[in-house]
Amino acid sequence: MQSYDLCIIGGGAAGFAGAMRAMDFQKRVCLIEKNQIGGAAIFNGALASKTWWELAKDFDKLFLTDRGYRVLGYEVDFGAIQEIVRAATAERQAQMLCQIDHYQKLGWLDLVFGTAEFISPHRLRVFPREGEPYEIEAQYFLIATGSRPRTLPHLPIDGERVFTSDHLQSLSAFPPDLLVIGSGVIGCEFATIFSTYPGVRVTMVEKADRILPYEDPDVTALVSQNLATCNVHIYTRAEIAHVEIGEDGIRYGVLQDGQVRECTATHVLVSVGRVPNTEGLGLERIGVKLSPSGHIITQETQTSVPHIFTAGDVDDQGAGFVNVAEQEARYAVERMFGRVRRALDYDHLSWIMFLRPEVAGVGLNEQQARAKGYAYRVARYDYRFTARGLAMRTQGSFFKLITTDEPDPYILGCRAVGPQASAIIGLVAMMIRFSRRLSDLCQILQPHPALTEGIQECARHLLGEAIYKPELLS
Repeated sequence: MQSYDLCIIGGGAAGFAGAMRAMDFQKRVCLIEKNQIGGAAIFNGALASKTWWELAKDFDKLFLTDRGYRVLGYEVDFGAIQEIVRAATAERQAQMLCQIDHYQKLGWLDLVFGTAEFISPHRLRVFPREGEPYEIEAQYFLIATGSRPRTLPHLPIDGERVFTSDHLQSLSAFPPDLLVIGSGVIGCEFATIFSTYPGVRVTMVEKADRILPYEDPDVTALVSQNLATCNVHIYTRAEIAHVEIGEDGIRYGVLQDGQVRECTATHVLVSVGRVPNTEGLGLERIGVKLSPSGHIITQETQTSVPHIFTAGDVDDQGAGFVNVAEQEARYAVERMFGRVRRALDYDHLSWIMFLRPEVAGVGLNEQQARAKGYAYRVARYDYRFTARGLAMRTQGSFFKLITTDEPDPYILGCRAVGPQASAIIGLVAMMIRFSRRLSDLCQILQPHPALTEGIQECARHLLGEAIYKPELLS
C-alpha cells in the first residue's frame, strides 16, 4: 500500500495551492482530481467567465461616442470568442500541469484522476478512471473538493436552453432572450457579459428592492442604471411564479405586487448559489462533522478529525473566492507540518465583481458597519476628481472609504466602483492588514496620474485636508 505525508482530494485552486506548499516542504503528496486540474476556478468560474468579461468590455468600447472616433461596422464571431476563452483556460491549466509534472519526476507528487472515499481516518479507497480500485494511506488529508451550482428541483438543466455557470463553454451562440434566475454576483456578471452584445435581451428577477442587496444602495444603483442602458430589464420585489419549457420556447411568470406577468425567453440561466461537494467522501464514517448545508465544519481549516483539513468552498467559511481557497490551503499545509508564520486573517479580504462598471471592495460597507454597531465616518470621491479619471472620461465612477469615528481613524472598509477598481482596492487591503491609520494612507507617494490618487484624496477629505474639495466642485 502506498503511503504519503499528505493526500489532497480535489485538484482545483485550493488543492493545487496546497500541493505546491507541501512541495516547498519536500513532502510526499498524492493529489486526486475527479475531472480536470484547475477545477471551477479555471473552467467554470473565475478565469473562463472573466475572460468572457474582458472580451465583452473590449467590445463595449466600440460604441463609446466621446473618444473621437465612430465605428461604422463590426462583426461578432461567437465561435472565435469561445476559442479565446478556451485558449486562456488551457494556458492556465498547462502552467499548473507543468509544475505537477516537475514534481512527479522528482517522485514527490503522484497525480491520480479519479475519486476517493475514506474507509478509516488515515486510509482512502481510490477509484481511478482506469484500472481497479486500490487503497492508500496518509499522515494528513486536505479536502478541497469545491462546490457546484445549486439547481432548482422543478427546472431540469440541459446545458443548452437551461444552463448554469458550468455550461458557458457549451453554448453555441448568444442567447437572444435570456432569463437570469438569481441576481447575486454570478447572475449579475453573466447579465453584464451577455447584454453587452447586440441582439441579446436579459431579464433578471430579484426578491429584494434592488439587485446585490447586501451592497450599499449607491453601489447597486450605478450597476442597475448601467445594466438598464444595455437592454437588461430588472424586476425587483418579485419572484418567479413558474417556468415551462416547451418546444416552441420558454414561458415563465413574474410575481410582483400580487400580480403575475407572463413572459417568454429563449434561454434560462440558473444562478441561485452553490452547494459543497461533500457527498461520497465517506466523511460521516470517520466522524468529520458537517453543517446542515453540507459544508464541513472547521476551525482555522481543521476539521473535527485533527489530521484532516479543508480549504475553499467545501468548508463552512463560505467565502467563495479563489484567493481565499488558495490561502486556506497554504495555511492548512503549514499547520500540518508546523510551519505557520502568521494566523489566517479574513479582515482584509478583498474581492471583485465583474460588472458594468467593475466593482471591488475590502472590509465593511456602510450596511455592515451599522449592523456591527460601529460609530463610523464615510467619504465618497468621484473618479472625475482625479487626473487619470478625467483622462479615461469616466462617468459615475467613485471611491468610498468607511472609517472609525476618531480624529485619525482606522479604515473599516472601501468600495471602488469603476475602471481598474480591482487594482485600486489592493492598496486599501494592505492598509487594513497592517492596521495603519488614515494619515498613513495620505503620506504614500502615489504615481501620477493614477486612480489610486483618488483613494488618497478620499482619505484626505475625511481628515479635512483634501487638495480638491468635493463640496466645491459641481
